[in-house]
Amino acid sequence: MRAAIINVRSFSHPHLKSIYSEGLWGFPPSRVNEKRWKALKIGSPVLLYGEHRGVRGVWALCRLPRKERARGPIRYWNPPDAYPLLIRLEPLIPATIKSERDLDHIKPVTREELASAFSIGAFRQKVDRWSLYVFGSERAEGVTYSITKFEMVRGEFESRNTPLRRIRKPDHEDLKAMIYEMGRMQGRHAVKEYPIEDKRIDVVWKKLPRQDASPYIAWEVSLSGDVFKDLAKLKHAYDLWNSIPVLVTTDEMIEKVRAWVEGSFHEIKDVLRIVSWRRIKELYEKKGEVKRLETELGIV
Repeated sequence: MRAAIINVRSFSHPHLKSIYSEGLWGFPPSRVNEKRWKALKIGSPVLLYGEHRGVRGVWALCRLPRKERARGPIRYWNPPDAYPLLIRLEPLIPATIKSERDLDHIKPVTREELASAFSIGAFRQKVDRWSLYVFGSERAEGVTYSITKFEMVRGEFESRNTPLRRIRKPDHEDLKAMIYEMGRMQGRHAVKEYPIEDKRIDVVWKKLPRQDASPYIAWEVSLSGDVFKDLAKLKHAYDLWNSIPVLVTTDEMIEKVRAWVEGSFHEIKDVLRIVSWRRIKELYEKKGEVKRLETELGIV
């Protein structure tokens, strides 16, 4: 797993026109940049750091769909041939970055938070420089920091800038999204449709984003489907990973599920959580309000 934070210094700098026009950015060919640029993986998430409205911090989340070496001068930059290590950026939050104004509604993760709360030493420096920092799940040439740090920052940025789902009666997919977003709010690595042999768990939470890290909570949403099959998946998750199994279901199904657990699934009766979807909706909305207040108060 790889990810990156790119310091563009200021979102009002003339060089940023390349990002606003075609999602293009580049780095000079120093030895350090060569190593870090080579360490980037296609599809990696990228956070953009810089100054906007007088605040230095992370203002955008993108995906890296392509990287290449420049074959000639790039007209946006001065000098136009000084930044040949090119990357392409596909914006995710905000959905479009066509001008500096697209960042006006974003709630950033500030430089002070990156330095203190997330312990990223590069942001303790007094002077910002155009930089590339690569995060990875393993030690490798060009990898600057652990992927765990990036996931924590990304989770915080996403939770601040993802609107709460105000749905009176959420369906299966809505509840999966809520559980996923709550994991992010809690600083966990959340994954939807997590494979478990030839099946998939609706959502899992991991404490670490490493591929070999086992989920510590496994969630199944069962509103109108085969609850017996969902319980079997949760039991398997418990047997395989020692995960806390959580079944989210309807109020009407809770007693029936408890009866099944006493019988066919008695091995997990002491660890299984059976939760009404209404409680999940309530928890999600309360977590969102707490996150909103934390952002307003400037605390992580």
